[in-house]
Amino acid sequence: MKVKKTFFRWGDGVIYFVLVTLCAVLFLLPVLQQNRPLTAVITVGGETVETIDLSAVEAPYTVQYAGCTISVENGAIGFSNADCPDRLCVKTGMLRHAGSAAACVPNRVVVSLRAQTEAFDGVAY
Repeated sequence: MKVKKTFFRWGDGVIYFVLVTLCAVLFLLPVLQQNRPLTAVITVGGETVETIDLSAVEAPYTVQYAGCTISVENGAIGFSNADCPDRLCVKTGMLRHAGSAAACVPNRVVVSLRAQTEAFDGVAY
């Protein structure tokens, strides 16, 4: 008696469907979050000195803190000049995505981006 071997069963199709759906959701998640407005937070020495709504910036401008020049554009912010020796903060370029940050460690200046959300991101008591 000859047994017919099948390589694809209905359970395999369900697993493939779940995997493809999961991959599509993980791929599209950053794309769906790109349109959220961004807020830039500038801290000097551990204290917040300025908060900028990047979606409300109409014309590019610069601000200076502790020897660092920070360029602000609509939807982007970054170090344009610094008096530190290595200038790694300038080499990071413009920040455009929520969660990204740049720091000038010798001058103790940090620029970070946060997404403006209406809902809670974590557990609130």
